[in-house]
Amino acid sequence: MKKDLKALYNKVYAEGAYSKFFTFLSYQEAMVIIESADWEGRKVLEIGCGEGDLASIIAFHGGNVTGIDYSEEAIKIAKKKYCLDNCQFICCDYKDISERYDIVVMKGVLEHTEDPLNTLFHIKTRLLRNKHSKIITSSPSFLNVRGYIWMTLQLLFDVPMSKSDVHFLCPFDFEKFAAKLDAQLTYKSCFQDWGHGERLIIDFKKRLKNALRDAGMKGHVEKLISWLKKTLPYKNYTDFSGANIVYILSFGK
Repeated sequence: MKKDLKALYNKVYAEGAYSKFFTFLSYQEAMVIIESADWEGRKVLEIGCGEGDLASIIAFHGGNVTGIDYSEEAIKIAKKKYCLDNCQFICCDYKDISERYDIVVMKGVLEHTEDPLNTLFHIKTRLLRNKHSKIITSSPSFLNVRGYIWMTLQLLFDVPMSKSDVHFLCPFDFEKFAAKLDAQLTYKSCFQDWGHGERLIIDFKKRLKNALRDAGMKGHVEKLISWLKKTLPYKNYTDFSGANIVYILSFGK
């Protein structure tokens, strides 16, 4: 699985990740992450840094950042895009890192790992500097209209949301993780209109057809889109109804 994902992401970055793979830019999500900590003077590790955008923003906010990714193509692009004294990029696996950090960040990474809890446990015990360090991680959430439709397709009909997602993490999963890690958990969602709104419509027009096609199925996507448009005046946003959620796991009382 890991080898397959590495090959997939090398291909994605080589062909142009933002134009061909991602439906929306993740600036809003990055800003929620930035607002979740004081970065000035902090030693920061970003796991799965991709093209280095978030790592560079953290560096601009005063963090001393190491961005790592196992995609050679991603790191190649990151090094070309950003040249900052307090930000470096390395192509490696997080398990190969021997240094310790004040903050470890993952944006849209944990759901792609084989065992999210073991990944978090490794970070806590091997990569965090002390009991006041923290993990900031984000993942898609499925406690929204978008999520309920995707999980129905995934769990009932084995129609994958994407070729790279392995887990479908929600706040109730992170509450269990926090309990096992003896961590304090806070979280905030973003992309509310992607969970149920105009971005949901834009995303589904593209991704639903692709997902059904990849599964060898046909469906009346336009009929569903038409119905979803009628539901927009009835949307009800909550703290966890955004398409993505940023989770902060803090250690120490």
